Amino acid sequence: MKNISEKLKTAVDKLLESQINIVTWTVGFCAMIGLRSFIEQITIPFPFPVEEAILEYLHNFFFFLLSFVAVWLILSLFTRIKPQKLATIIFWGAWLSIFPPLIDMVKSQGSVFWSFYMLDNPHGLFLKFVTFFGNLPSGIVYFGTKIVFIAAILIVAAVVYINTKKVIRTIFSALCVYTVLFAMGSFPSWFAFAYSFFAKAKKISELQGPDIIQIVGVPYKLFGVEFANLKYSLAFNMNLVYFILLIGLLSLLFWKSDKIKFWAVVKNTRPPQLVYHAGLFSIGLGLGYLAYPGNYNLNVFSVLAALDLLLGVWLAWLASVIINDIYDFEIDKISNPRRSLPENIFKIKEYAELGVVIFLLSLLGGLIVGLKFFVLLFLYQFLAWAYSAEPYRLKKFPGVATFISSIASLLILFVGFFLFSGDKNLTGLSWRVILLISTALTLSLPIKDFKDIEGDKKYGVWTIPVLLGESGGRLVVSAGVFISFMLSVFLLNELRLFWWAILFGGASYLIITSRKIKPHLLFWWILAAVGAYGLILMKIVFL
Repeated sequence: MKNISEKLKTAVDKLLESQINIVTWTVGFCAMIGLRSFIEQITIPFPFPVEEAILEYLHNFFFFLLSFVAVWLILSLFTRIKPQKLATIIFWGAWLSIFPPLIDMVKSQGSVFWSFYMLDNPHGLFLKFVTFFGNLPSGIVYFGTKIVFIAAILIVAAVVYINTKKVIRTIFSALCVYTVLFAMGSFPSWFAFAYSFFAKAKKISELQGPDIIQIVGVPYKLFGVEFANLKYSLAFNMNLVYFILLIGLLSLLFWKSDKIKFWAVVKNTRPPQLVYHAGLFSIGLGLGYLAYPGNYNLNVFSVLAALDLLLGVWLAWLASVIINDIYDFEIDKISNPRRSLPENIFKIKEYAELGVVIFLLSLLGGLIVGLKFFVLLFLYQFLAWAYSAEPYRLKKFPGVATFISSIASLLILFVGFFLFSGDKNLTGLSWRVILLISTALTLSLPIKDFKDIEGDKKYGVWTIPVLLGESGGRLVVSAGVFISFMLSVFLLNELRLFWWAILFGGASYLIITSRKIKPHLLFWWILAAVGAYGLILMKIVFL
């Protein structure tokens, strides 16, 4: 026994000492889930269309990644080992995800293989919890899942005991892992309980399996987006919930791994830009509502879809920030020395790896709602890459740079609009609105370049402030912003906006030309002016 214990400790120590980067971990995990989905597909006795295969893959991906990240955090908590040192152990443990369908096929001789959730009232779930999933119903899976859950609990307990030699801590760690896995295995039930409580639709104690399916397992219309596949509606709906939970858990994992790097990334999100992107998305939603008021279907899953897309938009922006920071490294040493790379908080390689993962998470946020949102967010990030990176590096060219930025911004507006328009896409959006927004942004976005004059000038990035100097640049950019306000009057053909455009356009002109306002604060001031004018414009023109 002593030799076995020593060998286990040696094996665990080797895993703790080994390192795996975030991209390798992500790609490997995605491949494991792909293998799991492939096993399910080749054994399924009925046709499995591509759309359903993708949805099943995403559902498996969310379920297992949420489970493993939660177990990862528990293991870190009880061993008091930093999560990054546990990455290799969790990576090897992820292979457990492929075994449930294989075990089920062996147990049932190939007739039963499909795992499903436990759907029951609180009392029934409690009985299943205290009896380790209770009696397994026939015709649905459970042997494979149950065996793999036991294996995961034992592995975590072994790692905790080997590293701490404390029995009580080991027992509690095993109990926590079991609780998490049980919660994941019955997650739709808990979601239905929460929904029923807040909606006051039915007493939680009265909910049965069919009631839970009625809440979480039927197709909902997400404003203009419809998912009509009854068989996979539960997976589709749960994916909308899981994405938000996943971003929260991954953020917690990142924070626990390295607080300095976590807060550096949060600080580097550029809050004005988060507000700006949320504003574009909200404008798209508003224009979509005005064009298709009949698509206003407010339900819990339509709200979740909007939140998922907003998270996807913010993640796309953050990925673009990382690209920009990497290619502007030398410039930021001069103009923005307190950013992550100039302060040596990140190495360029690990910062790029983080950017890849955030990029993929952004696309995931679009894909779970619909393929068109995936495409829009991908195009946005392609434009962001072309703007910052070689060989294009379009930010070097005045006019072209801001035009590309305006098109990227329009794509974010389209994300919000498409959520309402559904299959009708842009047919309900006036060309006047598109022309106004793209022109106004092209004329106004050079505001962001004033804080980088010194670094841009040294490295040949020819922005308007670099070409004309700060004073001349302020004058030209303020004139462009004023023109943008006035364009709204004529392109929207609404003379009632004239004096409002004069007022806010004039105020914006004075803000930009005032040397008392520091360059890094200009965006906030103009964002406030545009927001106030936008509310007035919506009231006059659309309401």
